[in-house]
Amino acid sequence: HIDYQFVQQREMQGVVVGGNIRCFLKLAGTEYMPELEGKILLLESFSGTVAKMETYICQLQQMGAFDKIAGLLLGTFTEMEKEECIPTIETLFKRAVGKDLPIVVTKDIGHGTDSKGILIGRELYMRER
Repeated sequence: HIDYQFVQQREMQGVVVGGNIRCFLKLAGTEYMPELEGKILLLESFSGTVAKMETYICQLQQMGAFDKIAGLLLGTFTEMEKEECIPTIETLFKRAVGKDLPIVVTKDIGHGTDSKGILIGRELYMRER
């Protein structure tokens, strides 16, 4: 069980794909890139501030990822949070995905010593509580 909060919309459902944003984008253009249609894209990061995150988000946008996925699950973005970056990671993603895509944030997934695991490749249903 993870604690989460909806930033946009009120529910989402799909198979979870993703992980660390930098590592996930290394799969782009390879046979290992998962199909994104109808999936929940989980993203988190240890390092990187606004400029680096904007490049990653732009790459996802140019790949059409945000038009395919059923929702976005954002874990911790450690350096951005530590540096109290403005705009926040939530704001950067909201600008890129538009208002219709569900976005959920959680502090439970990421690089923290207290982080929890999540099963990649499993169906996940989340709704606002």
